[in-house]
Amino acid sequence: MKKVCLFLLFAVLPPLALVSCLFDSSGDSLVSWLDDQGFPSNYAVQTVDIDSIYLSSYEVGFDSTPRKQLYQGVLGTVSGMKHDLVFDFCFRDKSFFAKFDADSAKDFRAAFLALYPDSGFYAQAGLGDSLPIEEALTVKVSWALDTGAGSAYLDSVGDIKDSVWLAGLRQLKYAATVDTVMKINITDLDSALRLDLPDTLVQALSKVRDAAHLQLRLSAPDSKRLYRFYGPSSDITPFMRVKAYTKTVVSNGDASTSDTYKNIWPFRMAIVSTNMETCSDCVVLHGGVLESLLVDIPTTRILSALENLYGDSFPYTEGDSMDVRQAVVLARLTMPRSSSTDGSELGFPVQVVTASFVDSNGKDVESGESYKLNKDYILEKGHPNIVFFGGDSLSLQITDGLRSYINRAATGAKLRVVLRLGYSMLAPYDTLYYDHAGDDDDDDSVHIFMDYLTYSRFDFTHYIDKKMHLKLWLATKRGDDE
Repeated sequence: MKKVCLFLLFAVLPPLALVSCLFDSSGDSLVSWLDDQGFPSNYAVQTVDIDSIYLSSYEVGFDSTPRKQLYQGVLGTVSGMKHDLVFDFCFRDKSFFAKFDADSAKDFRAAFLALYPDSGFYAQAGLGDSLPIEEALTVKVSWALDTGAGSAYLDSVGDIKDSVWLAGLRQLKYAATVDTVMKINITDLDSALRLDLPDTLVQALSKVRDAAHLQLRLSAPDSKRLYRFYGPSSDITPFMRVKAYTKTVVSNGDASTSDTYKNIWPFRMAIVSTNMETCSDCVVLHGGVLESLLVDIPTTRILSALENLYGDSFPYTEGDSMDVRQAVVLARLTMPRSSSTDGSELGFPVQVVTASFVDSNGKDVESGESYKLNKDYILEKGHPNIVFFGGDSLSLQITDGLRSYINRAATGAKLRVVLRLGYSMLAPYDTLYYDHAGDDDDDDSVHIFMDYLTYSRFDFTHYIDKKMHLKLWLATKRGDDE
């Protein structure tokens, strides 16, 4: 599959006016809605159903660029993707590393990394009740260590732009990779997990004389789940603790020891994701990463259906080809899907976010589609734009794309839509698309989506070639009404 650099931030779409009346019938409420949206009240709304639509082409594009993470990192391999964590340290302490390098201290040198579970995620995902989580996790530890001297060296590292640093992670040459067993024992969410760092890394740190830049990468290719940890901008931050030596003091015949430690905090962190899928012909979409499914929808039957409805010729070629006699107020593409929850990382339904290519000053630009809510349908069957949920169909609204296409069809424009997996949906039958207060006496808040990305996997392979259904709602002014 070719790489397609298409990515829309996984943001929950903003709340929109409810238009369930639009899905059902015409009437005073529909006229009122058209007026609110800026359409003349004497426009009629007509619907067009186009069955047996088959996609012209489709392609999954994955952008492997590492992503900087401020508050949360993920480590592990699930849903066909491997996620590594990279920590960027820069530090200076001449006196400490003089002790660390002392020959008498070589048997006492050690270092470990402390990681704190993201308690907010585990609580919202409902995983807090499943504690304890206990297992031995094999972690591959890699690192790149550069040394320098003086504050100017620290400044030079700090001046490296995030974009340059992230791009360089893909070509970074690591000094070594060592398998380390990390004993996972999460009995509560407030305790740090300790990863003892390899002796070879400790020996490399002993060569530091003044200042150093350490890039530490963790990989867990055989993990059973994803682990989420707080990042460097969180209130509870990961850190590396280096132990220099143990000093024994004898007084009055009694011996006591004292250790010298240095805590070092990363100033940035990134996730490096790798696609581990082995089927080159499968159409698989992953969530939580920079991946998109780009589809081309054939348009000949759309134009033919418009000609049959209006008796006009399509595409419209008069003047600038912008036909102001009608506008697409809603377009919905429905395709078959599985109701299986296989691939849902957390077991929740996951939204499918859509974007279309529309005209902007003569250029094609990708624009996120709005989502109009069909209240009656949602109350009965849940939101239609989610996967890992009951039912056998997925309905996606591509209104902006259809509207732009019809007005550009004469120029040879295509109807192209981008699909991405978004957030887990916690309340699939709620008719609002944003967090709000509940209806009970306690006025509990209702969370529609999780606050965290979901690393899910949906396989479109068996559905992408099946027939689809397109329905258009058109605000129209024709004939005697002109």
